[in-house]
Amino acid sequence: MPGFYVRPEIRQLLAERGILIPEDCRFVGAQHDTCSDTIIWYDLEDMPANLWDAFDNFKSCVLQARELSAQERCRRFVSANNPSSPSAALQHVTQRSQDLSQVRPEYGHATNAAAVIGRRAVTQGIFLDRRMFLISYDATQDPDGKIIENILLVAGPVGAGISLEYYFSTIDNERFGCGTKVPHNVTGMFGVMEGASSDLRTGLPRQMVEIHEPMRLQIIVEAKTEILGQIYARQEGLRELIAGGWVHLTAIDPDSGDISIFERGIGFVSWKAEVRDLPICKKSADYFRNQSLSYRLP
Repeated sequence: MPGFYVRPEIRQLLAERGILIPEDCRFVGAQHDTCSDTIIWYDLEDMPANLWDAFDNFKSCVLQARELSAQERCRRFVSANNPSSPSAALQHVTQRSQDLSQVRPEYGHATNAAAVIGRRAVTQGIFLDRRMFLISYDATQDPDGKIIENILLVAGPVGAGISLEYYFSTIDNERFGCGTKVPHNVTGMFGVMEGASSDLRTGLPRQMVEIHEPMRLQIIVEAKTEILGQIYARQEGLRELIAGGWVHLTAIDPDSGDISIFERGIGFVSWKAEVRDLPICKKSADYFRNQSLSYRLP
């Protein structure tokens, strides 16, 4: 359907399920090119005239985020030479994405380490260095845990799949990954093989995992341990991931902020962090500016 049009019958069906969409709310689709950080907007011709000002303000925020994202990415690229501004960083990643000889135009989800499911206040003001999946959830609006159960049923397998794909492709790239991408040819639009003849290669290419630190995904949920324990008991798929040690589960109490980690065969046990002083900066770029990373790529 067009991006700005929501059929009345769909709104009615959602309302019957407790999801109310205001009449003045419209949706716009977009595509994010993770090589160039370009944003492509869809169906703008269907936008009501009275929404253009609000959309222009929103688009300005997105474009600013696009430049800041490019600046953070350039920390990994030695050819970027520590760009002096977000706009210069964006220019570099754009040019990089158009270079047919460049085998590292992006690095995908490399360095992923954890998923934080909770109110954004949990991570507000923390520089996470692009290592976290952030899923918004408010436990105070979900007393019976139905919402977090659905989130975990989606975010758990998806996050685990991404993390484990990088994990195994890193620890044994030839067997579980697919080696270097330089000689790869797309085959049948469903896989790649090396050169003109080989078995289909699975996993991730070496260029995507060169900077990755293999680890199991840490899923941090802002929810009561009682709720999470009940979900664990009745959801076999999540139990297989957690009890099998393929992911780690941590709970943050939404009221007290106390942290508990899930121990296999035991359940949730209290955890206290070591108190350390952290550097305080006005913004993330002030922290990482001019830092040289040991794994910076060409």
